[in-house]
Amino acid sequence: MILLRFILPALFISGLVAQEPTWLGTWKLVSSPDIAGAVEQCTAEMSFIKRPIARSRLKKLNPAYQRVVLTRSHAEISLQFEDRQPIRVPANGKAIAWTREDGEKFMVSAKPSIDTLVQHYQGEDGERENRLRVDATGKNLTIEVVVKSQKLPKPLTYTLSYVR
Repeated sequence: MILLRFILPALFISGLVAQEPTWLGTWKLVSSPDIAGAVEQCTAEMSFIKRPIARSRLKKLNPAYQRVVLTRSHAEISLQFEDRQPIRVPANGKAIAWTREDGEKFMVSAKPSIDTLVQHYQGEDGERENRLRVDATGKNLTIEVVVKSQKLPKPLTYTLSYVR
């Protein structure tokens, strides 16, 4: 018993006992950003021929999901947006091939830390990064989204806010 009093604190201090990430759980959207406005700003410099196509595609592919569920096992991280099929990726950050419901193929990865999870999609037309970050209270999650493509004059950026 005395030995446990000294070993357990030492394990926690040394990091040998893993701390649970704060981003795990079910999150509900509390503020919806002006994604349409962000899309307009992103595509404003495009030609009148390309702009409507880019706007339509970006608006369709960037909804404000009402619910996000984040789970983790020893080997994988699962991200579920709304009632869509969960995206399961290795917990070690390695990218895997993934096909979205519409048939578009991506390489997807997720790199976890205690208070942040960085999810990355790399596709034929560009890439997307979701930076999921929990505040100091552990009650609020923000998802900072950055979409980049050679076809866009600048990245599309916006932030979603969630609560447990």
